[in-house]
Amino acid sequence: MAKTFRQRLAPLLLVLASTFLSLLVLEAAVRVLRRGEAGGKEAAEIGRYHDYDPILGWSKKAGSRTVYRRREYTVEVAINSRGLRDPERGYEAPPGTARILALGDSFIEGYTVPLVQTVTQVLESSLNGAGCPVQVINGGTAGYSSDQELLFYETEGHRYAPKVVVIFFFYNDVVYNDRQDYFGAPKPVFQMGQGRLCIHRVPVRRPTSPVVPEPSMEAPAGSRSALFEWVRERLWYGAPGAYDLVARLGLWRPMPRMKTRLELRVYERRRVEQIDDAWTKTAAILASLDDRARSRGARLLLVYVPSRLEIDDRTWRLTRRLYGWDEAGWDQARVAQRAKEIGAQAGFPVLDLTDALRRAEETEGEPYFTYDGHWSALGHRVAAEEVQRFLARHRWLEGCGGLDAGR
Repeated sequence: MAKTFRQRLAPLLLVLASTFLSLLVLEAAVRVLRRGEAGGKEAAEIGRYHDYDPILGWSKKAGSRTVYRRREYTVEVAINSRGLRDPERGYEAPPGTARILALGDSFIEGYTVPLVQTVTQVLESSLNGAGCPVQVINGGTAGYSSDQELLFYETEGHRYAPKVVVIFFFYNDVVYNDRQDYFGAPKPVFQMGQGRLCIHRVPVRRPTSPVVPEPSMEAPAGSRSALFEWVRERLWYGAPGAYDLVARLGLWRPMPRMKTRLELRVYERRRVEQIDDAWTKTAAILASLDDRARSRGARLLLVYVPSRLEIDDRTWRLTRRLYGWDEAGWDQARVAQRAKEIGAQAGFPVLDLTDALRRAEETEGEPYFTYDGHWSALGHRVAAEEVQRFLARHRWLEGCGGLDAGR
């Protein structure tokens, strides 16, 4: 009898020992992998290499350098002598070279990837490779909204004499076009008067406190085990239902129910007065940029940059779960549709990147970083390809073979 018990116990102990050893090996492997990840989580980075600007609120320091060390990337950012994350350029283009000016926020500044992988550099390289001599000027600055991009064009961007102005539009531009600060950093704001835009409070007041980091949907830490955290994060991002199911066993806390920030209410189907007012101002800003570009002989293209929750249905479900959104009251495509309506009314084209980025995610990999939320190198490449296709289809650039001008 005792021998039979020992015979049964030995395989069980062997299985337990094997399982324990496997977990130790997995724990060690995850720790080694995480050692290669840069620390810190994504936040608004105004101040690291930015100066106070009395018109724009902040601008990049000419000649400055910094290194972003993030969980998913480590990237050096170098600013040229004119305050752009761009190669050195004069205001006057080389003979026979057309220019495109890209306006936008951190997606266009592109601090999540090396300079050569940014949408502007990929587009420039591709156009030149196709026999089209073009320089694509990177006018993007982290944290900017459409109002600052309009002011940048008026004060600096137009000096590069672009034939095409491309403004990249993100969902949070709507609300911040109607605010006087960006997470604690003072910024300019336009007022509406008699149907016209009027800049308010110039110069912009100087900041008096540190910039507040932007809230994220990152899974909260709660364990010393790297393997445990790895499993928990995968469920948080990929299977929120399973995450809460495991939480009932007491292994971690259930997902919190977060308060919906105003900038996210642009996805709400119900009428929100503050959002409607912000859209009205946004439409006026974009129409003004179009008018000013036309007055200088340039064409305006608005490129709609979807957030990760617009191209990834799992992220959309996670967002709805975190904020308690009902399916009927919220629309994943609402912001893109409003942007297209503004373009149609004002008379400038809108290029929506949503479908192209969805296809890339299905066939090539992740166009967005998981924890950061900005484009990966793939996202930048897809955006550049779509802009180039638009330019070719509409023949917006002269002397470029298949890209010859003609409306």
